[in-house]
Amino acid sequence: MAVTLAKEALDVGIITSNGEKMLAFYHGVLGLPQEPSIPFPGLGTIHRLVCGNSILRIVASDNAVENVAGGVFASRNGIRYITINITNLDEVVADCKTFGCNIAVDIRDLRPGVRCCQVQDPDGNYVEFICAG
Repeated sequence: MAVTLAKEALDVGIITSNGEKMLAFYHGVLGLPQEPSIPFPGLGTIHRLVCGNSILRIVASDNAVENVAGGVFASRNGIRYITINITNLDEVVADCKTFGCNIAVDIRDLRPGVRCCQVQDPDGNYVEFICAG
């Protein structure tokens, strides 16, 4: 049986031991609005950031975690990137560069009328920005 969606969005969680820097990027640089954080004793604190109808959960772990992000883009299996469709690609990429993000793929034409860029967040996760128009 197929799922019956209760929400027209896919929420994503990122586990990190680098919570402050990750929030500085996703909330401070990208400007994703932040909802109240939820502490989970023994796990960490879940910081909820709004991206359209989706929620990006930054889970700042209370425990040491292994960083498996980074590496060459297509060198590992699993969830490797998130895509955010935006209208102000040049400005956002400039802010990411100022923040010190690694620019994995600088702004380029993806296809006629569509440009893209891939940056890495402070933990090395890939964030793809797509701009149509």
